[in-house]
Amino acid sequence: MAQQSIENFLAQNVEPVETNKEVHFKRFKDPFIIRALTSKEMDNVRKAATRKVRNRAGVMTAETDQDKFSDGLIVAALVSPDPNNAQLQESWDTVADPAGTIKNMLLAGEYVELGQQVQTLSGFDADEFDNVRDEVKN
Repeated sequence: MAQQSIENFLAQNVEPVETNKEVHFKRFKDPFIIRALTSKEMDNVRKAATRKVRNRAGVMTAETDQDKFSDGLIVAALVSPDPNNAQLQESWDTVADPAGTIKNMLLAGEYVELGQQVQTLSGFDADEFDNVRDEVKN
């Protein structure tokens, strides 16, 4: 095996990835703009969706709420419209609930599509993300 140069792994020598993407839905005049999530950001979303619970044996275990995890990924990746915008939240009757705002705005299929686009832009294909989500469950 040939020796690899550390130079090839320095930030300035790594090819940039497409970080933003427009997602169009017929019902909206402007596109939704999403960004790629880093591994660290995904870990933070996972931690926010995880809580400690006692199992039947009385042992504390970590349990990840999959819906909260998926919602968190979309909220973290959404650049525009900003789900934290107070005017947007008031308009959709979801004050202080960024995930609820997006869920109220989108039809179920649109919400799933937006989530899949976030996953793809963040470097997962749909099957890979399902495997990661199953891994998080366990």
